[in-house]
Amino acid sequence: MLKKGFEKISELPIVIFEDYPHLIELYEFTWGLANNHISHKEGLPSTHFMDEGFEDDKVWVWDTCFMALFCRYANDLFPGIESLDNFYARQRDDGYISMCHILETGEDAYPVGTIGRINPPLLAWVEWEYYLSTGNKERLKRILPHLERLDSWIEKNRRREDGSYWFVDCGSSGMDNSPRTPRTNDAGADTSFVDLASQQALSALCVARIADAVENTEVSEQFHKFHQERKEYVNNELWNDRHGFYLDAHISFHGCVKNFVNSKTAASFWPMIAEIPSSEQIDSLVDYLKDPRHFNRPNAVPTLSFDDCNYKDDGGYWLGGVWAPTNFMIVKGLVAQGQHELAREISLNYIEMLYRVWKSVEPNTLWECYSPETDAPATAPAGDLCRPDFVGWTGLGPISMFIENVLGLEVDYPNRKITWRTEATCEHGIRNLLFGPHKISLIAKNRKSPDVMPELTIESDCSFQLIFISGDLKEVVE
Repeated sequence: MLKKGFEKISELPIVIFEDYPHLIELYEFTWGLANNHISHKEGLPSTHFMDEGFEDDKVWVWDTCFMALFCRYANDLFPGIESLDNFYARQRDDGYISMCHILETGEDAYPVGTIGRINPPLLAWVEWEYYLSTGNKERLKRILPHLERLDSWIEKNRRREDGSYWFVDCGSSGMDNSPRTPRTNDAGADTSFVDLASQQALSALCVARIADAVENTEVSEQFHKFHQERKEYVNNELWNDRHGFYLDAHISFHGCVKNFVNSKTAASFWPMIAEIPSSEQIDSLVDYLKDPRHFNRPNAVPTLSFDDCNYKDDGGYWLGGVWAPTNFMIVKGLVAQGQHELAREISLNYIEMLYRVWKSVEPNTLWECYSPETDAPATAPAGDLCRPDFVGWTGLGPISMFIENVLGLEVDYPNRKITWRTEATCEHGIRNLLFGPHKISLIAKNRKSPDVMPELTIESDCSFQLIFISGDLKEVVE
């Protein structure tokens, strides 16, 4: 049930799914918990914003980005995209955006000398996903210069002459204790991070699409070229033929020797969503996701391969822990590569586990991350449990992944199109789905088999094209 005090249930998207009443219960609980993470502070561009639940006086870029991705399903009620405005407002003239700033002053919360620390550059991706739901071109026009300047700063300050990208440390990448770097005080300085390179490719792709949407041909052409160049770097320098896997690399002091990092982590799936791999490379990545010796564990998807000597059955935070941001990225990457069935399997595995832990572990809530082997929250580096009441990015599973991958809806308001991929035969659908400024309802009635077109009930005050896909069945409803 919803958290006490949350009174807007009738205004939220309402999911109908006869096969999964328990996941609808979790879905509603998650919105209520997210409501408790709306913060208010006067003097900010967005006085209401999503608080990830770490520390009251600080906000983090990558946490906020992932929260915004589920808030878009209720963007009239939850300040997801508005939360990003507080980062743009604190952007320096040279383009730098701190990974975490102090709300009161705007100063870096965790500076490292004069270098600065960034989180994964996901702002352009989030803005594009929001645009697909809202069609708000005026926002795109306003934020495009911010995205260009951030990209420029990263290229100047986080890229070496050999083309490799680096974070200051694993903490900046978001994967705090992942075994990706040498254990030195300046750990990130001699590592080529596959996730940052891929995230920069993803950012370039999304900036180009944003520029296309606002008819800025010059920026579009420039960033399409950036995407191609970054794609080539990842494939030429970070793909390991022997393993059939993308890997981080260690760079020697003089930058002339490269050794691949032995640990296989979830960071190596970022190329999929950035549209980097070839079809053969996709096949190999999918094999890793299906292989129980690597990433196909009881709870999907561990952030460290099962065969790694550092792997922890209890998760050990990033030593195998199951995390919402990496799960969501992997699933979205699979969808981008046409791997819809596996995306649904992983999503359902993950959400079912969240439900079981919610019901069986006290306090009965959502957690920061989870064990890959048992139904339990993961441990943090100090040995205690990770953070509870974490919505926070864990809302991605019960909300976004449930709507997008289990129910199977893909919204594209700018093109007035909804794609619905489903093989469910029970009654299922959604009411109050935001579609630009409209709210629509889509219900598929019971049917005998997935290859039979169900009776559809559609309620909408606007015209759009519905593409209904079920196995080999494809129907277009105008």
